[in-house]
Amino acid sequence: MTATRRAESIERTPVSVAAFDEETLEVVGAKQIDDLVSLTPGLELGRTLTGSNNISIRGIASGAGAGTTGVYIDDTPIQVRNLGYGAGTAFPEIFDLERVEVLRGPQGTLFGAGSEGGTVRFIQTAPDLDYYSAYARAEVSTTHNGDESYEAGAAVGGPIVAGVLGFRGHLYYRKDGGYVDAVLADVSPAIDPGTGTAPEPVYPYGNLVDFTTTEVLRKDTNSSDALTARLALEFRPSDAISLTPSISYQRLRRDDGLGAFWIAGSDLADADYVRRVNFQGDPASNPLFYQADIPDLESSRDTFWLYSLDTEIDISDNVQLISNTSYFDRQSTTNLDFTVIDAFQFAFEFFVPEGYKSISAYGVSQENFVQEVRLQSSDTSSPFSWVIGGFYSHNKQGSTQDIRNNFVANLPVLPLFGGVAGGPPFGPGSSALENAFGAPLFAPNNSSYVENRDLTEKQLAGYGQVEYEIVPDLTLIAGLRVAKNDLELDATFRGPLNNDNAPYGAPCPPGETCEVGSGTFAPVYVDTTGFENSETSVTPKFGVSWQATPDHLLYATVAKGFRPAGVNARVPAQFCGPDLANIGYVDGNGDPTQPEIFGSDSVWSYEVGSKNRLANGRVNVDFSAYHIDWSNIQNSVFLPTCLYAFVDNLGDATSEGFDLALDFEPIDDLRVGGTVGYNSTTYQDDVVTPDGTILGAAGSPIGATRPWRFSLYGQYDLDRFYARADLSHLTSAREYGETDPASPQFDPRLRPQDAYTTINLRVGAEFGDVDASIFVDNLTNATPLFGLDAQFNNVVYTASSLRPRTVGLTVAYRY
Repeated sequence: MTATRRAESIERTPVSVAAFDEETLEVVGAKQIDDLVSLTPGLELGRTLTGSNNISIRGIASGAGAGTTGVYIDDTPIQVRNLGYGAGTAFPEIFDLERVEVLRGPQGTLFGAGSEGGTVRFIQTAPDLDYYSAYARAEVSTTHNGDESYEAGAAVGGPIVAGVLGFRGHLYYRKDGGYVDAVLADVSPAIDPGTGTAPEPVYPYGNLVDFTTTEVLRKDTNSSDALTARLALEFRPSDAISLTPSISYQRLRRDDGLGAFWIAGSDLADADYVRRVNFQGDPASNPLFYQADIPDLESSRDTFWLYSLDTEIDISDNVQLISNTSYFDRQSTTNLDFTVIDAFQFAFEFFVPEGYKSISAYGVSQENFVQEVRLQSSDTSSPFSWVIGGFYSHNKQGSTQDIRNNFVANLPVLPLFGGVAGGPPFGPGSSALENAFGAPLFAPNNSSYVENRDLTEKQLAGYGQVEYEIVPDLTLIAGLRVAKNDLELDATFRGPLNNDNAPYGAPCPPGETCEVGSGTFAPVYVDTTGFENSETSVTPKFGVSWQATPDHLLYATVAKGFRPAGVNARVPAQFCGPDLANIGYVDGNGDPTQPEIFGSDSVWSYEVGSKNRLANGRVNVDFSAYHIDWSNIQNSVFLPTCLYAFVDNLGDATSEGFDLALDFEPIDDLRVGGTVGYNSTTYQDDVVTPDGTILGAAGSPIGATRPWRFSLYGQYDLDRFYARADLSHLTSAREYGETDPASPQFDPRLRPQDAYTTINLRVGAEFGDVDASIFVDNLTNATPLFGLDAQFNNVVYTASSLRPRTVGLTVAYRY
């Protein structure tokens, strides 16, 4: 364990932590961080179709501003800000990892900004200067109503020059077969034969649509694959110096569909999923269509390179210098079908006519340079231990969105925006699009909406933590971090939907000749250039730990965490002005306005815990309870008419809960254990805008978090054979946002995400260095609905779910 930046036993670390070593990750079948969520109390992870994700610990969750959870590969932070609409952290795949650590509670002193709720660390396997080792894994599986999956990977390491130069490298590939079919279908509003009218909505609302598949275009279309590689060297020219350069690569692809399906066409009871797809109509057969640069498939690609150099120097017998220099370079793109949204927004079509096609292309980029240097004590026999360090980062994050379609420019009428072909203000020969928005589609892709956001963030910090054993086994802990954070945002917005001087079909002013692109209705684009924000943060930590006996550790901690401030992109004043005014965002003259910047928010966490080993190690109990005060929260303010949003510091909250992990050995060779986690994170008072509009009621939850989660496992070993069962249960999510009656975004048809239970089984045998096992994941075919969405018309509902029951064979080799 390195939760305190020094190697020590997890049983003696006064931090609430869940750690998974390589063998545990293998036996539970973990391939991604998603597979650890149900096994880790306090950990939440939500993903969206745009490619964004929101990871949180202990209820400190936010879809606005900076991230609330630190994510590290070794000593390199890689988490992203919520910039634009597609930002999400690029979690590494789980292969050839020494361990994964989930540190619960704020880690601001040692791990810095963003570790408000906690930190997740992916620790890669280090080179070895003395011994060779190898690990290989191959797997094949089949999914109910889906395609086959397979993977293969190998890692090897050892000395090149014994004691002086060593290496570690791996290559890994995984293909996950799809289980959602892409189909053509006849779709129409359902009619109740008894009344001749629309039926009463029945959750999950598939009964609102008559859906008849006419052709299966692509079976199991939502496949995905991952490719990772790494090479690390360790050079030890003397006993006191070690240099470890490494390079890591990862590429993830999702092929089509991104896992979403139509409720109306799917059989939820049998986990048989379909999605209706749209395609571009031929301009030769219909003058409404024009040829647009629109991919046929929904897909995504996410690639990163991580270059690092770790240096360790033993300055003396008791002092060690450690340096980490790293550069993280990432590019991500996602193409999401936007046809339903655009057809409704522009043509007021509740069901997409054949030949309509629209796509929203999202992009995310990261360039993170990090330099950290720390001095720390290395004398484990001394009652006094310490670490002091300096940290510098220069991060660039970009976000893009490009919406384009093949029908908007030729629509004769845009009913929601007042545009009529040949009508006012531009007259004969003008398009409905031009008369509505005052601008043509934006080149080079004929886009209706284009945005580019670029954020540069610099951080310079110094930190220290000391531990002093005032009497044998009783240790006081104190730490402090001071950080200077600077950031700058540049954002540009183009395309007709971003025109802040749109005529919306208004008549041409008397005496003028209105032409597209000039005069009274010349396009105006609201850009954000050079917006800056700067702050200094101070995050202390205090604690006490008592090693009452070698088997019993008790600890208490008071710690502060924070996430840095930010800058808002400007929203179009004309388009969003009424929304801003409606909730009180006006200046001294009563004109609509918005905050240009928002400040940091922070938490104070109060925690007690214990780690206990009983009955000669047959029983292990880890427990922690906490109370967190969260102040000045970075909250998203959504503008419902213009569909933009910005961030403001609104509201305070309280997070309370506990984490419990228990395992015991009732008889030889049988281990049984489990975890229980509870969390409640709620607003302390009403969250109100400047005019008193309530965005969140006192006592309402923050985020669609699940209050309870349980896991249970049992493993029996008999000679070379073993059998294991894992069960996890997550209760339904709390009412939040569209599912919260107290929210202005409330949709009475939607419900919080369902409770669900999953059961995984594995039976295997070890033959020397080879481990072969048969597994079943999601034994009961649980089908909870994630992200149930009405797609703007309250008729067509889509969702995603767990991978259906999967049966497979894994063969692993260790040397």
